[in-house]
Amino acid sequence: MTVFKAIGNGAGTASRRPLALAVLWVTDLVFAVLIVAPWAALVRADLGHSLLGRSLHALDFLWLGEAVYRYQSAAPALLAGWLVLLAVYFGLSVFLNGGVIGRLLDREGRTTFQTFFADCGRHFGRFVRLFLVSVVFYALAFGTVLGLFSMVTARAAERARTEWTPLGLSWARTLIALLLLSLLHMVFDYARIFVVAEDERRVLRALGKALAFLGRRFFRAWALYLLVGAGLVAGAALYFAAAGLIPGSGLAWLGLGLVWGQAFVVFRFWTKMVFFSAQAEYALGERE
Repeated sequence: MTVFKAIGNGAGTASRRPLALAVLWVTDLVFAVLIVAPWAALVRADLGHSLLGRSLHALDFLWLGEAVYRYQSAAPALLAGWLVLLAVYFGLSVFLNGGVIGRLLDREGRTTFQTFFADCGRHFGRFVRLFLVSVVFYALAFGTVLGLFSMVTARAAERARTEWTPLGLSWARTLIALLLLSLLHMVFDYARIFVVAEDERRVLRALGKALAFLGRRFFRAWALYLLVGAGLVAGAALYFAAAGLIPGSGLAWLGLGLVWGQAFVVFRFWTKMVFFSAQAEYALGERE
């Protein structure tokens, strides 16, 4: 199967799973409200219906500095609450990935709440173990490879005669970090796919299958990953360009901005599903 055919089939499959997309979006929306609510309550309690409150920008740094100083005793509790919410959100994301991949790979079955959450529960333990394995790989990659590169570039930057050399080395370090991130993310995407597709209970064996598969088709698989990623970047660029044209005042414009923002969130989750589905199409299509 060609890369472009796999992406086309994957996009079609992701588009035919609206319930999975809705679950991801609603989950994200609920946690976003929970995270923003304490901040909104703080602004309302501090400013109420004052003239300053109506004219204050959301990121007014003068007010922000005063608020941090005034409520510094409450800051640890607020920060702890946010960290707990983020941890729960991350764990729930791992849980929901099982349902997303399970429904994307089940071409004949229906996507209902029952089948979706059954897949979530079936694969959750394996995905957690796979995540723990991925932490080791990420630590080795960024701690060793990127660490060694940083040591080399630091010496080169010290001997540089112009400011362009350190700047170029900094960009090179960022590029290598992004490439490492994409490679590791791709490897563990395929491992998750093999866990679900073959009902593999041993996550290390699934990871081995993913590495063996990528070893034979690495550049095509990476091209697929980068093409879908380029689509996400293009969508993000369109979102920010259009968002910049929406005026910041007025109830109607505020509503339009909120709708446009949520449309981008839906697009982001749809792209996540395309990543999984296109890679599954390519992996399973090549093995048939």
